[in-house]
Amino acid sequence: MKSRRRKKVKSNSNKHSEFNYLPPEVWTQILLSLPAKTLLRFRCVCKSWCSIIDNPHFVNMHFKLCKFNSGHNKKKLLVALQELGKLGYEGCLLTVRNAENLRYAGSIFRIYDSYSNDIIGSCNGLLLVKRYCTSDFPYHYEFRLWNPCIRKSLIIPTCPLVNCRYLLGFAPDSQDYKVVGFAFDLTRGEEYAKMYIAVYTLGNPQWIVRNDPLNILNCYPRRGLFHSLSAALFSQGAAYCLVRNDKENSRVLTHVASFDLDKENITFLELPFSLEETGSLRLLFLFLLGGSLALFSISEVTSSIWVLDQDNKKGPWTMVLRPVKSGWL
Repeated sequence: MKSRRRKKVKSNSNKHSEFNYLPPEVWTQILLSLPAKTLLRFRCVCKSWCSIIDNPHFVNMHFKLCKFNSGHNKKKLLVALQELGKLGYEGCLLTVRNAENLRYAGSIFRIYDSYSNDIIGSCNGLLLVKRYCTSDFPYHYEFRLWNPCIRKSLIIPTCPLVNCRYLLGFAPDSQDYKVVGFAFDLTRGEEYAKMYIAVYTLGNPQWIVRNDPLNILNCYPRRGLFHSLSAALFSQGAAYCLVRNDKENSRVLTHVASFDLDKENITFLELPFSLEETGSLRLLFLFLLGGSLALFSISEVTSSIWVLDQDNKKGPWTMVLRPVKSGWL
């Protein structure tokens, strides 16, 4: 009799487990609706949930869903890093502020140490922060990837390149975040300048130095490109910055330099206008317009807006705002 009862209990438990079973596609949709902090806790529930949450495709879908919801609610926030005490010796405070009126919205966390923290890059909510001790000289630099939403950080090992700049971006094809360190060979008198690249990815957490350096024409100022790429604007998997042609030692911006995060190469694109057409430029900057890269120019004569479209047969630039007379005095 006892053996029969045990068999009945086992059969009932199997039916109960089959009744609660859900396919991975359904679990993915359920987990997508949860906040990031909850997902971190749910990673420890079982291996199947952990594999779903750690999947780069799931991370990308979760970010796009959060971005859509925040845009639908029309609530935009800014992250501010404020140093505490005189010269920041008491630490720093990472806060969230309302973008509409810059009011204080909430504190993320405080750091009390003798380190100075500089935000040198951001992409999709991730911050690339450089930390160094203000009491030691020469400074010992440490780089971290910070996610303010979940209050987690990741220490990045020292880049093998010397005296390099960094940029943080997202590669759409590989569905991975990359930290790119780049350095220039500033040897003069040559036709080409060499740019050396080292790449650190979250999927493969180690620095990989490219054996083939990129050749950059000497007509482009290497120092200007060196500093501009670290503060580049990201759009559709590429980083963009304004540079100038240095053939005649001109200080006028003439080209847009783009660094592709997937192909890991750099290209130069001429601006859609010349100084003879627009007159003396007063203001020129890049911005995002509907997810595409756009260029806004103001001169003494006209002002216009151009959008970059690489697939356009007539040309990469399309004018969306016809030149209008500027109001400069």
